[in-house]
Amino acid sequence: MLGSVLGQSPIHPRRGDGRPLVLTGGNGVYVHDDAGNTWIDFDNARSSVLLGHADARVAEAVAEAARGGRGTTTGWTATLDSVLDRLHRLCGGDRISLFRTGTAAVRAAVGAVRDSTGKRLVLSSGYHGYDVMWSAPPALFEPNADGIIDFLYDLEVLTRCLDREPGAVAAVVVSTDAIHLDEGWYRRLDAIARPRGVVVILDEVRTGLRHRPGLQIAGQVIPADVWVLSKGMANGHAISAVGGDATLLNSLRQTSFTSYFEPTILAAAEATLAVVETGEVQSAVLAQGDHFIAEAGSALAEAGLPIEIIGGGAMFQFVCANAVVENEFYRAAGAEFLLFYPGDHQAPSLALSGDALDESVQRFRKACKVLAGRWPDVKIDEKSRYRAAWWEMCGLGDFARTPDETSRWVDWLNQTD
Repeated sequence: MLGSVLGQSPIHPRRGDGRPLVLTGGNGVYVHDDAGNTWIDFDNARSSVLLGHADARVAEAVAEAARGGRGTTTGWTATLDSVLDRLHRLCGGDRISLFRTGTAAVRAAVGAVRDSTGKRLVLSSGYHGYDVMWSAPPALFEPNADGIIDFLYDLEVLTRCLDREPGAVAAVVVSTDAIHLDEGWYRRLDAIARPRGVVVILDEVRTGLRHRPGLQIAGQVIPADVWVLSKGMANGHAISAVGGDATLLNSLRQTSFTSYFEPTILAAAEATLAVVETGEVQSAVLAQGDHFIAEAGSALAEAGLPIEIIGGGAMFQFVCANAVVENEFYRAAGAEFLLFYPGDHQAPSLALSGDALDESVQRFRKACKVLAGRWPDVKIDEKSRYRAAWWEMCGLGDFARTPDETSRWVDWLNQTD
């Protein structure tokens, strides 16, 4: 019966046979399943749980709100003022609007910019959520039914699309990536879009607040007319934000929803923001994650496995030589109850520290020993790296290629796995 009436396919950890991994609880870095197993979590709700499961500070704030101690869903609360004030200090922006999901926030941001500019076309890269507005186009680098053109992080394609539709593009919206793109890529993006008068929306749903006390790219590497934030805001609770230029976001003044003032969500956000705004959390997560990467990289090398780790301690990815290696790697990791996000990014929480960090390394070494010597002649190559970028960032990595090669890579990637 497990989920048989569910009309959706939410992303979640699965057992080796494909059935959902049913979790009964969690604390810190550990989550527990209905078979009594204890896992070390690197998925963390796809990078939403930054402080660790059941963080005491967040749990106490939520409990107080649930008991009626922090206002009600009926109307305005002091907690809302606190959340907005903290977001403004951390991220800036003339105006800030709140939503429930990153998906809703990005859609709202794009809609507001379209309203303000009077233009419909949007050039996009990266994953922006489940909304149908991001559906596949009829042909590569052509607009879909909602006027979205996916340039797949290829800046030459972006330039061609902008020049093909001069004056018709409302915005460039990019999901920021901390693994496959460096700061230079964003500066080149800005140098292409800004002289053409195109609004830049940075979707920092994944990266904001995880890498520093604020946004990762917006206002740090390049200016952003509009930014979007979510996963780092409330340690897994359902809230997101859009901020930026007041004129561009003017139409959002008309938005509202019934649970806007829901006190437990706002309490979780206030408690989380109070902790992350110092920067100490991000520094600790980075250091602890870097330690794991160093130890894991050593274990992979000792076992002679065609797997490398890219990214940094706050967010990283395993790059496997091919799909066979990848499937066997995640199966071996699962046998040691290491909960990874297969094929995608790994996002350690603050709780991956001390004995838990040491235990995670020990489990990883055991998984590597099981696989040792399995693929002596298999190497990581260009295909491996393109494939890793495709699954982690929903686009093409920043690799040198011609336009013809871009099309060939997209065709190949669409046929893999």
